[in-house]
Amino acid sequence: MSLENTIAKLFALGADLSTRNAVRMALSLISEDEELTDQIYVELKNKAYKEDFAKVPVEKRAVFIPQCLRNVKECSAKFGEYGWKCAKCGKCSIGEIIEYGEKLGYKQFYIVPGGSLVKKILKEKVPKGEIKAAIGIACWPELAEAAEKLSILKIPLQAVPLLKAGCINTIVDIERVKEVMRIGLKSPEKTSSVSPDVSGTPTPV
Repeated sequence: MSLENTIAKLFALGADLSTRNAVRMALSLISEDEELTDQIYVELKNKAYKEDFAKVPVEKRAVFIPQCLRNVKECSAKFGEYGWKCAKCGKCSIGEIIEYGEKLGYKQFYIVPGGSLVKKILKEKVPKGEIKAAIGIACWPELAEAAEKLSILKIPLQAVPLLKAGCINTIVDIERVKEVMRIGLKSPEKTSSVSPDVSGTPTPV
């Protein structure tokens, strides 16, 4: 059964899907693989907060990129206070993601080694209003954990899963990342001075 069909089946049964544990229990009731828990939870959160995300100006959106996307053997990035500083050498997909985001007006890109630095960045920048939405690229379990924590902070997240997980040389669908970065924008490329194009009211999960 596809992920979409599984979600539809759970909705049809009136299952509680508000938390990861609730999703896990619902899957057990229909004898589906509980390993789908994080995937379903993340996709539901993506849909629930998409319109909230779309309302946030791009300069207030933070893009969190895992360091495992780097070409470890050839990466020339330097590590700083907020993670790796991409040199845009073209030897991995990170430079392409950042360059595309910059054309759209994005200003905050964080190439991070793990959740502890993400927490530090959020703790510092959310209270100041510098981050009001986030894009996260990671494996399913990390995205699910991030979705839970950012929901508490009222920060709408759009999550993009890695196609190949692991500790080094991972892979992400770059086109999906670009699609997510365009959410709420009127045209493919624009500056941050142009307001997002949004309508409707989100229905949080």
